[in-house]
Parts: sequence; structure tokens; C-alpha cells
Amino acid sequence: MAFVGIFWLIVERDLPPVLLVDRCLANDGEIYGDFLTFGGHYDYWEHLSTLGAAKLRRCGLPTAPAWSEYEEWPRGRVVHHIPTRRFIVYADRKLQQPPIVRLILEQFQLPEDGYDLRSDRHYVSTRAIAQP
Repeated sequence: MAFVGIFWLIVERDLPPVLLVDRCLANDGEIYGDFLTFGGHYDYWEHLSTLGAAKLRRCGLPTAPAWSEYEEWPRGRVVHHIPTRRFIVYADRKLQQPPIVRLILEQFQLPEDGYDLRSDRHYVSTRAIAQP
């Protein structure tokens, strides 16, 4: 079963890149017009930031929410378009590289032939990332 939700690519010093996600099963997503969706970038980042770096680390999560803003990091969203039964991956252009797209597909368990990759003006980060 595939998932819908939000994600960021976090690259912290001396650590491998991590895809930070907040997701739910597509069937449990929230209806938004013709789409099933889940989560909000700002709300989830704010929640994580209240945990602090030490607790994030203990939970196996990147510490970036404790010391940076959510829009700094390349991010995106996976939604399900109900009429076409296809998933749409909206992603910062910095993330539209085959290794990162594969990571997104794996995390959201999307079918290889059942998604479209798109850019959106909402998903433009300010932070440069190293190529994977």
C-alpha cells in the first residue's frame, strides 16, 4: 500500500542524506478536492522543533528542525489524484535526481509506473545541497 505525505531531504554535516517524512497510508489521506493528501510542512517542522536536538537525535531523526527553518531544506509532497488513480510527487527541483527520486519512491512505496514528478513554486528551498 502506498503512502501520501510530506518530506524534506536533510543533509547535516558529516552525516549521510536523510529523507525526513510525515506520511499516512493513501487510503487514510485527507480529501482535498480530487486529491488525497496528508500533513503540513510548517506544522510538522514546528512540532519537531519543540523536541530539541537531543531528543530528535535519540529518536533517530535529523536535528535540523531544532536549529533551522522548514523552508531552508529541499522539500516536497506526495498526493494521490483520485480520478486518475496516480500519485503526484511535487518536489523541489534540487530533489529531481534519480537517486533522490528512488529514495522518495521507496519511502512512500509508490509504484514505478503510477506516479508523475512535478515542480511547484511552493517547494523551492534556500539551502544548497550536495549531490548524492
